[in-house]
Amino acid sequence: MTAKIIISIYVLTTSLGLIMLKLGTDSKLPISYVGDKLKFNLNAYTVSGFLLYGASFVLYVYLISKFDLGYIIPLTASFVYIIVFTASFLIFKEAFTATKIIGIVLILAGLFFLNANK
Repeated sequence: MTAKIIISIYVLTTSLGLIMLKLGTDSKLPISYVGDKLKFNLNAYTVSGFLLYGASFVLYVYLISKFDLGYIIPLTASFVYIIVFTASFLIFKEAFTATKIIGIVLILAGLFFLNANK
């Protein structure tokens, strides 16, 4: 697979994993300690979130082994942040403020400058 495809898959699995975990844990934590026992409160969203996030971790290890950390971390983290921000607005109805929009513009500007020499 090409680097762009692996990076895209990593960004999507990380973002979707976080979104699924949020959907699955809106009411209660997936693992809790009640009395003397460990209790699992798993649902389809939580399990899919764990699986997606686990897959993203494997891709993350691959990416950091093949690319410079100073390149791959800002690149992938920026895209994950933008996707999660957009999903949090669309799915969870979280606030879409001017400050957050400015932050995303600065993130995109930072990506531009980090990749200007490539």
